[in-house]
Amino acid sequence: MSFKWLTSIMQDPNTANQGDLIFKLNQDRAWLLENLDKGKWPEIRSELAAIERKISKLIISVQEINVDI
Repeated sequence: MSFKWLTSIMQDPNTANQGDLIFKLNQDRAWLLENLDKGKWPEIRSELAAIERKISKLIISVQEINVDI
C-alpha cells in the first residue's frame, strides 16, 4: 500500500489543516485497534491489523517529515 499521495500533501505548505488530517487519521487508527482488541471482525482481523500497522507507520513517517521541514 502506498501513501505517497498523503506524504506529498503533508509536505505542501499550502495544504490547510495538515495537523487536523493526521489527528483524525490517528483517531481512526486508534478506534480500529481498540475494536480489534475487543475481538470484532474476527474473519478479517489479520487484514485490518495489517492496515492499522500501515496507518501507524504512515503517521510516524509524516510526523518525521514535518519535523524536517
